[in-house]
Amino acid sequence: MKSLWRKHLIICLVLGLLAIPIYFLDRALLGGGGGGNWINLDFRGLLFWTYVALVGIEVVVSSIALLLFPKAGALWIHLGSMVLAVVLFITGFAVYGKLRRVAISNEYRKMMADRRPLMNVIELKRWWYVPDENHPAEIRVDVVTHQPGRFAGNVTGEQTDASGSSRTIFEASNGPESQRQVRNEEAFTYSFPLKFLSAARRADDVRITLYLFKAPDGPAAGDITKVFMKSPQRDDDGQYFYGLLPSPSQPENGPSATPDGG
Repeated sequence: MKSLWRKHLIICLVLGLLAIPIYFLDRALLGGGGGGNWINLDFRGLLFWTYVALVGIEVVVSSIALLLFPKAGALWIHLGSMVLAVVLFITGFAVYGKLRRVAISNEYRKMMADRRPLMNVIELKRWWYVPDENHPAEIRVDVVTHQPGRFAGNVTGEQTDASGSSRTIFEASNGPESQRQVRNEEAFTYSFPLKFLSAARRADDVRITLYLFKAPDGPAAGDITKVFMKSPQRDDDGQYFYGLLPSPSQPENGPSATPDGG
């Protein structure tokens, strides 16, 4: 029995010492990618730590096998344990990957559920061109915010040609100074002066993006961004909310015809 365990310890020692050349082989083969336009990837440690994990599993399995089957012989037990260690390692890696994917999926679903009540915090009631659609100098929007915060926005207009390619015609020229603090359930009109990037004046695709920031300045957790567009593909992608942009209208006579901010 002592001879059997002596052989077992010698084999374990040899497997442990093999980690030294494998470490240097790992550094030489997986030290990083090439230069130039290639992305440099550093996989150092992948080969070494895989080997260490396999040896650790093999030592545990072979030690248990020696206790259960002492007559099988140390060499045969180690050979069988090596095969079993590879199987256990691959199985464990696959199970870990699956559990990790399930955890990420559950976390994403929880995040989306937590975001759902925020989907309509910013409401775009209507929007229109000033003075008109053919000669726009600015775009105004009637907005209702259902939470307090720091309000800002942006507008872009694109034109698509016969080939299907699009170009930006105009964008809002608002600066940080045009941002405003809003109260809960506040309704107001916001103005976007336009900056034209081409000779064309009419856009066939307009996007209005509205922001509600929680902090007095700078980004913070809980900031809300909602993009109003012609054909939104989804309501929420985990970062931005999306809403259907209504057709442009003309303001009614009344207090909302004059912008409160912007």
